[in-house]
Parts: sequence; C-alpha cells; structure tokens
Amino acid sequence: FRSARPLLFLEENNNQVRKIVDSDSLLLKNQTIQNLLKEELFLLMLQKSLIADQFIEKMLAKLRYEILFTLVGSNQNILEGHFDFIISLAEQCFLNEYVYVQSKKEINRINQLINVVVSNKEISELKIAILGCYIPLLSKQDIVNKLFNYKSNNILFNDLIAMQIKEPMKEKALKNSMKSLSKIFDEVSSQVRDQYEENPYPRWRYTYDQLPSPFLTRLWRQIRPNKIKIQNKFNNPNVLLAGCGTGHHACIAKDYLNSNVLGVDLSLSSLAYAKRKTDELGFNNIEYLNADILELHKLTKKFDVIECVGVLHHMKEPLKGLKILLNLLEPHGVVKLGLYSEKARQHIIKVREFIKKNKFKNTIADIRACREAIFNKKEDKMFKKILHSSDFYATSSARDLIFHVQEHRFTLPQISKIISDFDLEF
Repeated sequence: FRSARPLLFLEENNNQVRKIVDSDSLLLKNQTIQNLLKEELFLLMLQKSLIADQFIEKMLAKLRYEILFTLVGSNQNILEGHFDFIISLAEQCFLNEYVYVQSKKEINRINQLINVVVSNKEISELKIAILGCYIPLLSKQDIVNKLFNYKSNNILFNDLIAMQIKEPMKEKALKNSMKSLSKIFDEVSSQVRDQYEENPYPRWRYTYDQLPSPFLTRLWRQIRPNKIKIQNKFNNPNVLLAGCGTGHHACIAKDYLNSNVLGVDLSLSSLAYAKRKTDELGFNNIEYLNADILELHKLTKKFDVIECVGVLHHMKEPLKGLKILLNLLEPHGVVKLGLYSEKARQHIIKVREFIKKNKFKNTIADIRACREAIFNKKEDKMFKKILHSSDFYATSSARDLIFHVQEHRFTLPQISKIISDFDLEF
C-alpha cells in the first residue's frame, strides 16, 4: 500500500481528489474519480493490502454510501460500469473487518437489501457485492447456501465468494482439528483468548517469499553491527513461536534453514487462520498447538530458538511467562522478545485514557465511533500520531492497539534488570 499510494496520488492529482472528496458533490459523477475507479493499480491495492490512510478511508466510505443509495435510484446503470471496483471495495471492507463508520440510514438500507437478496431466486452479483461492502457474506446462511456452489463469469466475483465464504468456512473446520495442550486456567489468559477468538490478529492476505537461510545469518542481519559467538550451529533448529497469532510470524520463521517450527497460541480462531494460510502457501515445516504459555512447562521437548514477539506484555505476569519459556530453551539457544515500550507508547496511553473517559467498549460499533472521534481530534499531536499506525485501520488491529484487555509496558532499565535477573546475554 505504501508503495502504491504515491504512484496513484501524485501531488497535483492528490490535491484535486481531496477537493472533490471534501466537497458536497457526488463522487460517482466526477470524471477524475471515475478514472480512479477504473485504475487497475487502485483495484489491486484494495484487493490485496490494507488501506491505512485517513483520507482514502474517507473517500471509500463516501463512495460506499453513494453506491448503496444509487442502487435504489434511477441511475443504477452507472454502477454496472464500476462493478470491479465495488467487488474490490467489498474485499477491502472484509480485510479491514468493516471498520468504516456506518450511519443509521445505511444500516436500515442494508437490512432491506439483505431481505431482497435472500428472497430473490435470481442471483444479483451487483447487489451481493454491495452487501459485501457492509457485512461479511458468511454471516447470512441463506446467502451462503446460494453462493457456495455458484460460479460467475467474473473471476473477481468468484474471488469475493472464496474470500468471504469459502475461506472462513475452511477455518471453522480447521478449528476442530487443532491439537490442544491443556485447558486455559488463568483468568487474564482467558480474557485475552476471548479477544482473539472474536478478532484474530493480524488479518493478512499476502506475505513475502524468501529463500531459506541459516538461522545465524538471519540473526546477525537483525542485530548488526553486533555479532555473537555461540556454540550452537543451528543446523536443524527447533523453533518455538510463543503466541504465533494468525501465522504471519510463522511465515518468517519457516525460512530458517532446515527448521522445524511449533506455533503456539491461546486462540483457536487465530490458529485456524494461520493453518489455512500456511497450508495454502505449501509450508510443511510448521505445526500448531493451542496452549497458554503458562502451561508450556508440560511440553516434553526443548527449543534452539524461542520467539515471543508482542505477547508477554499481554500476560498478567510477563516474567512468569518468560521464566517458563527460558526453561524450554536449549543451552546456547536464543530467545527473541518483542515488548511494548513505555516511552514509545505515550500516545497510546493518552488514547486509552480517552477511551476510558468516554466509556467506549470493545464492540465493533464503539470501535467505529471511537475511531471517528479520534479522526476529529487529529489536531492534537498525540492523537495525530496514532493515525500513522497501520494497525488503526482494521477492527482487529485497532482493538489490539488501543482496546486490549491487558497491557504492560517496559523501560530500558527494566529490560536490563530482566536480562540480569534471568542470567541472559544480550
């Protein structure tokens, strides 16, 4: 997205589009906007990557509104010419988990549209694509029944059915096949699991493909100009991903040459997402296990590499989790930790205080309302900073970023003490 955006919105064009979007005129009738909606790069960007930009979000939300109400007007034929854009928008809205704000007028109209689509024997691809811009098609069983074996002449529409119906159904089936280590007993762990069951994080569609290389080569690349002298050669490293989420991390670790990767997570929904994605990519050196880090002492194997990135700070007692992980580490093994910074998250702290003051809940409606309120406070330096985070532009990641049920933050002196107390070499 960040590479494609400057190519689509050159400075002169960008200013022109901003003026159009900020005006009261209809976007669908504007020639500049019409040209943009037919631009292949723009459609690909919507289909394949998360749109992390306040202005483009505003434009897309306005276009979605216009499309919905043009459907019931006398100018419906204009929509046929933008069918591929509407499908692309439906894919983007599914990727961001319908984070764009919806007015009561839109919600009422969508409920009417659901009834029309369900009651009609004929399949209207246009109406279904518009519906997919507002709700996941999988959420309506009558629509699933209509579309599951449906084949369109439009390849992109078939992709929409796969994305919004077939892939989530595959994940539901995979949940039942996941191995579990034990029940989750810790209260905070249960709350964190519930969050990620509702909103697996991060949602992703594509990743980079890289040639496998030795673990130490990767490690030295990450910590250069530092180097470490270590006895372990990591020829066939056993790798533990403690808190692997939806598998994006696993796609990086699988590139350690001759590695065997075990991904562990609290959330079955996240693991099913991870399993579907890595199976699709043909990765055969990754296994998944449903477990709490607090229960990993029950594992009977040890690991050369343990990676725990963005996880410990969501535990009730992070250091208790770290101790368990270190007991699973082979001598001369390496543990990679990613922890929240007290200094770097000052703007997050302020937003979390704003959420608490305004009594926003972690529901989809309140997440949308909270984001809208933050957009309106963008002159505030701390609030403006959060708009630069790509995590702000999807429901699951916004919830993870500013609505998380549990969060600890660390300072460098605290990390230094942890390294000393656990007798680790940094």
